[in-house]
Amino acid sequence: MDPFQHILLPLLFLLAIRLDTKKAMLFVPLTVLPDFDALFGLHRELGHSIIPMVAIPMAIIAYARFRKSEWLLSALIVQFYLASHVVLDLGGVAFLWPFVPEQFFFEPGITFGVDGGLDFAIVLDYGMRDMPEMETTSFLSDAGVALLLLGALMTVVFRGEVVKALSDAWRFAKENLLEIVAKLR
Repeated sequence: MDPFQHILLPLLFLLAIRLDTKKAMLFVPLTVLPDFDALFGLHRELGHSIIPMVAIPMAIIAYARFRKSEWLLSALIVQFYLASHVVLDLGGVAFLWPFVPEQFFFEPGITFGVDGGLDFAIVLDYGMRDMPEMETTSFLSDAGVALLLLGALMTVVFRGEVVKALSDAWRFAKENLLEIVAKLR
């Protein structure tokens, strides 16, 4: 799945359920963080495995729950964004890497046709397979272009809300970054 799909789908979901817009916008870059494992030649292994996707964020959620309760919503949003990346990549991820070298895949499909009558089928293909060699991929797929155009259309239609959300997210980030830097000194 391309980066635009990884960004737009979970963001639109959080905005649709009316979650805190500022926090949803602030943490949205984390939706593509797992793909940085490609820099190390371990795409869909290192960044898509159980350790960075579940164990580390759950530790942050536990810390927020018991020590910094004001961080809990942010920690849950971070966990949602990271988990959404793996779910959207279920066409093949090494979720149990480095413990299991194979790739887990889940590829559902729905077919519909009218050739010679009405034909409708649901196909579920899943299992484990060897990790394929890392290869190049397109940065923006057809579906990504469609989502990008949909996002642009939504930005035009809801421009007031988008401008307010972006300015609120920027103000939130600036205030919190200044606070974090002040605490580090």
